[in-house]
Amino acid sequence: HLAVAYPPTEYKSYDADHYDHVPKPYNFEYDVKDLHTHDIKSQHEVSDGHGNVKGSYRLVEPDGSTRVVEYTADHEHGFNAVVKKIDAPNHHGEYSGTADYHHHYDSLHPYEHSSYKFY
Repeated sequence: HLAVAYPPTEYKSYDADHYDHVPKPYNFEYDVKDLHTHDIKSQHEVSDGHGNVKGSYRLVEPDGSTRVVEYTADHEHGFNAVVKKIDAPNHHGEYSGTADYHHHYDSLHPYEHSSYKFY
């Protein structure tokens, strides 16, 4: 009988020390319009890479109304959102109005940062 020996397989473990934790600027958006499932929504968000984020999203609710959320987030002011509800069009195709809601959440880790500019 012939015995064959293979060298042990080496597996490298994940090393968090080599992960780049530096935030980077980004800009993304998406739109979904699936009339079969009535899934209609969109989002747009921009970050300057220094913890400052600005964005908005909208979605059509099951009752036909549209929810629009515009938000900002930074280390000084936390997360702030303005929520609007646009009523569904009536049978004449007219909208009856909107309702505004303002929300503020304090930042969990406030610290000083340089000034920023959204693109």
